Amino acid sequence: MITITPEAQQKLNKVIASQDAALGVRVSVVRGPHGCVHGWSLEVEGERRSDDRVFTYGDLEVMVEPDLVAALSDATIDYREDATGIGFRIDVPDPVGAGGHGGHGGCGNH
Repeated sequence: MITITPEAQQKLNKVIASQDAALGVRVSVVRGPHGCVHGWSLEVEGERRSDDRVFTYGDLEVMVEPDLVAALSDATIDYREDATGIGFRIDVPDPVGAGGHGGHGGCGNH
């Protein structure tokens, strides 16, 4: 199950409330040119897909593609405003199941 810090949940709820058609947020994988996992994205979402897995945190809905659920099982979404920057951070300690080479998101020796 994805962990969302209280700071991130509060900020995401504000972002969603400010958008007319927003239902929740979607967590997706960002892939490089060889299909390698380069990171994760968080986007405001206006509709659910028929195969989405939806996780509910109070009023917040987080949508994930079924094949990413295992990879995100130990993920944490956080929000920070500090000297290093402002924004959301998605920490996925071991993205097994995300389709990266070796299950760890590395690209090997392309």
